[in-house]
Amino acid sequence: MALIDIAAREIPEAGAPVLTLEELPGATGEGLAVFLPAGTAPEAVLPHLSRLALLLVEFPKFRDGRGFTLGRTLRERYGFQGDIRATGHIIPDQLSMLKQCGFTSVMTPQEHPPEQWRGLREPTQRQLLQRLLVK
Repeated sequence: MALIDIAAREIPEAGAPVLTLEELPGATGEGLAVFLPAGTAPEAVLPHLSRLALLLVEFPKFRDGRGFTLGRTLRERYGFQGDIRATGHIIPDQLSMLKQCGFTSVMTPQEHPPEQWRGLREPTQRQLLQRLLVK
């Protein structure tokens, strides 16, 4: 899996270990990373938000919108300034929505390599339809 930014450019992955929500209370320091499973309530991470640099938000299915809501809530309502990264079953056509919801990076799934994301900075349904009809 490759890591891209919200402009669909490949970026290097930081070496910081990703913690679970259960490990987070015992972790020390700043610049921490945490994995947020689908269905995580924003309140579960709020006490630690100021120490976090990366939120890894899970999308278990491409049609599961809970990750979009979580990202947007943490960015807009609670003012999180760090990297919000989508991981799991994300498709290139969701890039625009990820951007609108405050995501800054995507861990691309194996079935959708970075090449598929390029040129989709502002995807539309028409682009999706055209790609489906070209096949």
